[in-house]
Amino acid sequence: MLFKEIAPIIILLTLIISALIAFKIKSPSFSTIDVIFAILGSVLGLLITFLNLIYSNNYLITIGPLVTIACLLYLRYRSKLLANDLNLSLNLGNRSLKIIQTIYWICISIALISYYHAKPYYRPPIFFFSISLAVCSLGLEIMSRTHEENVQLYTLFFKIFLVSLILRFSAYFISSYPVGSDPWRHAELIKGIFTYGTSYLPQVDVYYSNYPLMHLYASTAGFLGNLTTKGAMSIVGIVLTMSTIFVYLIVKEITNNINLGLFSMLLINFSDFHIQWSIQVIAMTFGIAIYTLMIYHLLFEKKEKTISLYKIFTILVMFIIIWTHTVSSFIYMASLISLYIGSFIYERMYIIKCYSAKLTVNITLCIQFILILIYHWMNPSYPFLETTTKILINSLSAEGKFLGRTATSNMGDSWFSILDIFGFLILIFFGVIGSLHSLSKEHQTKTKVSLIFMLIVLFSVYFVFPLMGLRNILPNRWPAFIYTTFVLFSGIGIFNVINILRSRRHKVIFISLLLILFSFFMITNSVADMDSPVYGKNFNQKMIWTESEIETFTNLNNSSNDIIVSDLQTSENIFLTYLKRDSVATYLLTPRGTLDWEYMGNKVLTWRKTSLDRPVQVKPYESPDMLLGVAFKYNLDNNCHAIYDSGDAKAYLGVNRI
Repeated sequence: MLFKEIAPIIILLTLIISALIAFKIKSPSFSTIDVIFAILGSVLGLLITFLNLIYSNNYLITIGPLVTIACLLYLRYRSKLLANDLNLSLNLGNRSLKIIQTIYWICISIALISYYHAKPYYRPPIFFFSISLAVCSLGLEIMSRTHEENVQLYTLFFKIFLVSLILRFSAYFISSYPVGSDPWRHAELIKGIFTYGTSYLPQVDVYYSNYPLMHLYASTAGFLGNLTTKGAMSIVGIVLTMSTIFVYLIVKEITNNINLGLFSMLLINFSDFHIQWSIQVIAMTFGIAIYTLMIYHLLFEKKEKTISLYKIFTILVMFIIIWTHTVSSFIYMASLISLYIGSFIYERMYIIKCYSAKLTVNITLCIQFILILIYHWMNPSYPFLETTTKILINSLSAEGKFLGRTATSNMGDSWFSILDIFGFLILIFFGVIGSLHSLSKEHQTKTKVSLIFMLIVLFSVYFVFPLMGLRNILPNRWPAFIYTTFVLFSGIGIFNVINILRSRRHKVIFISLLLILFSFFMITNSVADMDSPVYGKNFNQKMIWTESEIETFTNLNNSSNDIIVSDLQTSENIFLTYLKRDSVATYLLTPRGTLDWEYMGNKVLTWRKTSLDRPVQVKPYESPDMLLGVAFKYNLDNNCHAIYDSGDAKAYLGVNRI
């Protein structure tokens, strides 16, 4: 059944569950901010749920009911949630702690051994189960520590980074070539710096070559460490992983709770989009790390002795993030303005004039950043503003319509796509509870309320823009930035729900199940794991190319002067970028949504074995991934002549060439 077909059942179940919860809610005070927002949130969730009658996907079918139920559950247990503080400790004995620590090291060993013995380009399910159990043991250890000694804190930092880097490096080094799409172009730019220096850059990529901060950083690391291009780019992924220490500092600064800071750091290290950009290393990878630093920088309390140093550092990091990546700087601008407006909203909501808040956002800072950003965008050597404006106008005129973006695909709805976002849904559920808790009069602060307003703005872009058919500002990249502060409220929600449980055994079971489910579905979804999916293989595009595939395409490139046709990612990344070939084309669809064999008939066609059960991209670019399957291979074998065959890839002469 399609999501839209099952929507009436989901709506009915949501209404029934909501009614059952609502009947048990004691009459709350409607004058309190958190209650007002809880009611508004539940209504918004219902509106999103009913939207599935018009249009439905895996996000709409789940998030609407989830938000409604989370808000109503907050109202149901509000008195208990507000009565608890964030001081959570399981108080496990030394023997239990030693068992948990032993389990962690056993899981690390199993993960490494299973990865070492796995077949090429593949990570077995036991690898992911081991990582999830290691995350679970870390969570239990974090919630059991009293942190009386600093060495315990550093040990936990080391353990979090160790398992995080094992997970990320296992995916990054699964191939000797770049993983993903955009990293191929960035790798060529870094390779150009290695070979020719900066004088060659404008010929490689005009978009990044004028301001290649990330690429220069990676090249410098490569020179110092005598690394390959692949190794040099991995340093940027390490920087992103290590930047999560600022998430710990942000949470600790806001809540003054070490356990919550460590727990939030654990959550973000195993969040899918954060993992993705340390595997698919691009300029934005560096931008996310700088963004995290800058958010923490806003929490510094300026002192008279260091105010000059503070201002210099502020201007410096502004230039770094703006000259590093456009999306990163745009998101920071949106965050900065949102925090500034959020501080006024806080004062109006709570009728409080607060001068001692830790956030140092002011109008001067906002204007400075906007002016520097506009100056950069209007630079003639950086064709961003003009190009982006034209694309945006075209997007608004051709696609900008509520639920009006149409695209051709033969894949339909997949119920595995709900599992694909299951970890994200866990963050959303507890993030809603944590946000409402932070809006309550007993637990509100100017910093938390301003951050909540900022997150509402960022989430609105992430969810609303795609619904309006707009992709111009790449909303699919925003969650990596959102996670930076959202894990704070997810952590608050988790801690408060755990505190409701009275039995220590129940707390341990709840934490264990939560972390195992969260981490497993985060590290195995299509965002974080494109090499060997445990589930949802039929909708997970594989942008990892094997040695035999590259060899086939290289030989074909060297021996043929004809136009070579392949899937969009192979065409752009392998032929255009890596092999520097201009005479390439992409599988083309007819207006009816079928492959245009007449267009491809007089050309050389390529085929990847993965296209039998994994989707690929075709033209037009806006189309979702399509599953070519066995029928496509059958057509090639029966109507075309094979000229290359490496097992993983084949090349054919089109039917009109035989």
